Amino acid sequence: MTLLLSPVALADRRPLALGPLASLAQSLRGDLAPLLGTGAPWIPAEKARLTRVGGRCPRHGVLLDFDPASPRAHRCPECHEAYREEEHYRWWIMNYQLWLAERAVHAASLHALTGDPAAGALARDILLGYAARYDDYPNRDNVLGPTRPFFSTYLESIWLLQLAIALDLLEVQGGRGALGDEVRERLVRPSAALIASYDEGMSNRQAYNNAALAAAGALLGDDTLVARAIHGGSGVAAQLTTALLADGTWYEGENYHLFAHRGLWYGVTIAEALGAPLPEEGRRRFAEAFATPFATALPDFTFPSRRDSQYRVSLRQWRIAESCELGVARGDDPRLLAALAALYGGPAPEGDTGRARSTADAERNVAPVRLTRASLGWKSLLFARGALPRLAARPAESVHLAGQGIAVFRRDDARTFIALDYGESGGGHGHPDRLNLWLVVGDARILEDVGTGSYVDPTLHWYRSTLAHNAPLAEGRSQWRNSGELSAWDERPGAGGIVAARATIAPGVVVQRTVVAMEPYLLDEVRWHADRIITFDLPMHVDAEMDGAARWGEATLAGGKGQEDGFDFVTSAEYLPGSGQRAFEAHAGAAAVRLWTHAEAPHEWWRCVAPGPPGEGPRRFLCLRARASEGCIRSVWSWRGEVASASLDGAAAVVLLSNGARHEHRRLEGDGGGEWRIVVAADGATVAHAFALAPAQEEATAGQALPSDAPSAADGAPPPAAEGGTRAAGHRADGRAMFTLRPTHHLPAEAGTLDQLLTSFADARGAPGVATFRLGRDHYRRSEQDWEAAGRPTADVAVAATGDRIVVDIRVPDPSPDFAPRRDENPLDNEHPDINSDGVQLYLGALHGRARYYSWILVPEGGRGKVRVTPRAAFGPPATLDASARLTSTGWSLRATIPRTAVVVAPSQGFTLDVIINEISPGRERRRGQLVLSGGEGEWIYLRGDRQDADRAFVFELIDD
Repeated sequence: MTLLLSPVALADRRPLALGPLASLAQSLRGDLAPLLGTGAPWIPAEKARLTRVGGRCPRHGVLLDFDPASPRAHRCPECHEAYREEEHYRWWIMNYQLWLAERAVHAASLHALTGDPAAGALARDILLGYAARYDDYPNRDNVLGPTRPFFSTYLESIWLLQLAIALDLLEVQGGRGALGDEVRERLVRPSAALIASYDEGMSNRQAYNNAALAAAGALLGDDTLVARAIHGGSGVAAQLTTALLADGTWYEGENYHLFAHRGLWYGVTIAEALGAPLPEEGRRRFAEAFATPFATALPDFTFPSRRDSQYRVSLRQWRIAESCELGVARGDDPRLLAALAALYGGPAPEGDTGRARSTADAERNVAPVRLTRASLGWKSLLFARGALPRLAARPAESVHLAGQGIAVFRRDDARTFIALDYGESGGGHGHPDRLNLWLVVGDARILEDVGTGSYVDPTLHWYRSTLAHNAPLAEGRSQWRNSGELSAWDERPGAGGIVAARATIAPGVVVQRTVVAMEPYLLDEVRWHADRIITFDLPMHVDAEMDGAARWGEATLAGGKGQEDGFDFVTSAEYLPGSGQRAFEAHAGAAAVRLWTHAEAPHEWWRCVAPGPPGEGPRRFLCLRARASEGCIRSVWSWRGEVASASLDGAAAVVLLSNGARHEHRRLEGDGGGEWRIVVAADGATVAHAFALAPAQEEATAGQALPSDAPSAADGAPPPAAEGGTRAAGHRADGRAMFTLRPTHHLPAEAGTLDQLLTSFADARGAPGVATFRLGRDHYRRSEQDWEAAGRPTADVAVAATGDRIVVDIRVPDPSPDFAPRRDENPLDNEHPDINSDGVQLYLGALHGRARYYSWILVPEGGRGKVRVTPRAAFGPPATLDASARLTSTGWSLRATIPRTAVVVAPSQGFTLDVIINEISPGRERRRGQLVLSGGEGEWIYLRGDRQDADRAFVFELIDD
């Protein structure tokens, strides 16, 4: 058997590799030439390491070039400076290990199809080298899952997948022997066990974990492992029917679609080779997914930088051409043939495709260059057709991807792109940007989404804020994580198109956005309704000048202080009182833009400066801020100079074109949702067009819903308090454990002694003055080591209240704590540096009412009882936390006190609380694990930073005298 092709199918491929695909085979061999006949390749002894500076130019912030032959000198493509710091070398190792593993499967493919002995020898040398070294790499200080050579599990999965397929292809030629036995036992088996220990659910990364486990299971003869990888709860079949949406798009957006679909290709192909059935609906979505990246392509043939995405990446990459070829190999699809016509044709300079430096499926995108079939990779040598059908280009059309929740209008022969991004929130890689508006004309980005920059740079938090998008926000806070829903979609040639959608962007705040796309302009209407008076912001990321002699005054744009609210990234701001309708003009590339805007509610205009697209400097943008419980903002955007004027006040919006035509837009309410009517008067004739609008749904309500950096509830109810602690008085309907407290008036003075009150104070009606908890195995959130291997860490937590304070005591029996010194920044990533220390994270929220939620990081300093207190989330009026610490020969204790008024707004109400104790062992640079009051068994510490699901916190109800 083979993992990808049967022996018979592989034999049938050999004439193609020596015939129609010979130029591809020769090109691939040329990439390997520096390694052939030179002995076993060098393999680094060190583990790859992620840091904030590693792999990026310190001056320009761009990725340094990857040269597999240059481990110690790393050139910047902008300034051409070569950097030699250790951090760059350890980042380079990641790329090199993936590159070398891909060279193994690359060489094995050539050997299997062309009989090239040098290529076979290279593949064997790489496999033996890694089998000998694998166990020497330490499984510690990882960023995203257990791994030895890397810092993230999915990277090891990509790496193992290449090596497993390489071994399989070699054994097709030579049969199983000593090489296979050694690689299986010293490399495949232990690596697969490590990968299998870390399940990432519906993440794009799990697509590669599944493929690697299926390949490893087949090589090891482990049917259970294969079954788990293909048919398990987060296996290939589940991802095909869940993470791939009904329209064939990956739920995390275009960038992760391209990556995840390549991983699914391995999983599906291996399943087919093994005869494992896959659901028909999943197979349909998989086939559709080859074409969907082109459905939202921008006029310059880049894909939209939605959500966590690189900015302005061209679809003209050899890897994307290969995806099309693999799709065509499975069946004719006119969309893929049109995409290949664009990829192989059209204007593009000659240049380096980057394939020779490819790092397996962890892509490094390059500038667009001319592509041919000889530019493809080893997968095409195994699967591509010998000859393609006739390639015929066809213009991109308007499209509505209902699963993804994005509607695209194309105008002017697809030179103009208008879109409303309203639907799927995108999971962990999504942004709080529902109802984001796009307008792109040719190369001119007028309104767009710029994606994200480096995951380890603090600006990531700006790019993940609502303020960084052309999307509405309420009360100065990023949107509540939520998916929007469609109200209308209609596209009529000659009449225009309309899309309308609504989203609940904050508790009790519903917004509807309607976009009407005409040929020379678009009309944008934003309506909101709230159950209270709110501050409503509508950012517009265009650098525009206001008509007339407007006098802007310097001011500070006030907003939320959450990590991803974005307002802390605004470096300057100007203010202008609002008054009815305003007009602006701007230039974006070659496009001369005119904007007319009218707001009904009391409002003001802001002109701000904040980070621009990744890799570029700061950029100025507009923001309209209104203050009302409901309102309507209408705007007209013109980019071709064909709009003479727009009048947007009153019940109708009237647009006059320079050719004398008059367009009147009017929303008509009705029982069935009403309609949007456009009346066009031109050349003595009047024509009316009516577009149906869906009725409004029931407004979402959420009394304790929180913004995007206070995530929603985790699956399942938290565990009860561990042995020896206060038993829960019950569980709320949402599953959260609930405790009752009677405020006390006499507290022990020292930190860590609250639990002494249990023997001296209890309410006669059964409500104790102190709730205590012993944290242990059930509360441990692990990294590479589980609770046992980490030394069975424990802690005691006690919670009490006085007449005016909430008091939390923590006692940790660790006689050798490692309290990190104060650091201005984290050298490893963009998380707060104090998470990599022994210390505490504390989360306090209101039980009743809205938007009262706070968190802090607490680290003892020295031996005099001082504690470094760092406020983090702050949703509500300012709240002060006081803390003290105590060190003893047996451990350390910490006490935190917070005013009751911060979260308890009336007598006999209550609060929510969660406590996390970080622990780091000697010799580590990242924390080892956490003890979590609300429970952590079965959870992993990776990528959590200082964030915690707010809805998991325990509930404490107060019984006042």
